[in-house]
Amino acid sequence: MAQLVKNTRVKAFVMGSGERYCLLFDAQTRHPLYYPNLYVTTQVRNNSLSLAAMETALNGIQVLLAFCDGRGIDLEGRILRRDFFAPNELDAIRDACQKRFAEPNRQIDPKSTALQIPACVGKSAEYTRLTEIAEYLHWYSQILLRGRVDRETSTQIRQMVAGLKVRRPRNRKRNQLKRQDGFDDSQMAKLWEVVTAGSESNPFIRPDIQLRNYVMVAVLAYVGNRGGELLNIRTTDFDSDFTHIIIARRHDEADDTRLYQPLVKTLDRKAPINPTLAKLILQYIKDFRNKVPNARRHDYLFVTHKEGPTQGQPISISAYQKMFRTIASTASELADLHGHALRHTWNRKFSELMDAMKDPPSPEKQEQIRSYLQGWMEGSGTAAAYNKRFNEWKAMQAGLTLQQSMIRVPENLHYAN
Repeated sequence: MAQLVKNTRVKAFVMGSGERYCLLFDAQTRHPLYYPNLYVTTQVRNNSLSLAAMETALNGIQVLLAFCDGRGIDLEGRILRRDFFAPNELDAIRDACQKRFAEPNRQIDPKSTALQIPACVGKSAEYTRLTEIAEYLHWYSQILLRGRVDRETSTQIRQMVAGLKVRRPRNRKRNQLKRQDGFDDSQMAKLWEVVTAGSESNPFIRPDIQLRNYVMVAVLAYVGNRGGELLNIRTTDFDSDFTHIIIARRHDEADDTRLYQPLVKTLDRKAPINPTLAKLILQYIKDFRNKVPNARRHDYLFVTHKEGPTQGQPISISAYQKMFRTIASTASELADLHGHALRHTWNRKFSELMDAMKDPPSPEKQEQIRSYLQGWMEGSGTAAAYNKRFNEWKAMQAGLTLQQSMIRVPENLHYAN
């Protein structure tokens, strides 16, 4: 999505090779800005980071350029003169990073009773902007001054960069006690009730979309893959007997029409497919997918069914997220539903399966199995974290059982009405 901050604009596009790219333009002259684009090419793109990472870097630089433009600051001249930002200016840059900039062509009726957009961004966005600006200023100073950076200048640059980073909002560690551990059995039962084709609770009307959405939820729940992996599945990724599926990394695919291509963050792997799930997938392909106009032009499994310019194209990330928001709105039990919650749920069910075995694999072997099925690199520690979560859950259950066996309510105790 292109975004406008003062007189600059970020434009994302797909090159002929399939690579997703973006550039920062002067909104008036429509000329690309040399140094910001050189930075994002050499420091972000060449490090194999995603389009989203490139956009994030340029959006931070936009805020810096808007700040300089508003104060009449010649950033290049300041750096060449070694006149780096003073503490009060760093405070002002921090304040600018808190500001919410309007999107291009967005008209807001001041008399509207609709929910108004907050004037400030969240702490996470502010943190990211300050980080990107600090990294860019460090690189920009080194590039402009080239080999003329003496010890004093180097110290001044480090102080400026450190001054920006220390002004970032406190990035408190997540409360591990409130983390998302997936859905319990009652929530999953409610989810299946809502997404089942023909259910009165199903918020989607058309039978083809109902089945597509059910299959998407089923794959996430039974395979435990990520949303990006789900949207990357091709009809050719299944073996001839539909007993397994290949989860493959496919960055910058030329035949993927989506600008924001869903990415596979984990390792390539095979995942088993049980006969029931295989039957559902085949039913969706034969009865609905292959009859959608334009769908046969590619082999991505899940496509857009709604009539319009994107009909038959691979389903987008935004449509995938909208599907889950719609499902979540149907019941209070599903209020926290999102695609990744099903991955957490899969991991909980995997732990329960291992725990129920009479002769379970060793903890080390369990980590290896879980890591392969989830696409994690062995020894990364992610699988061990899920084992720890399950042990914590078992400890809670044991504690409750112990309390129930020990507690005694006094006979003369009266509960308040």
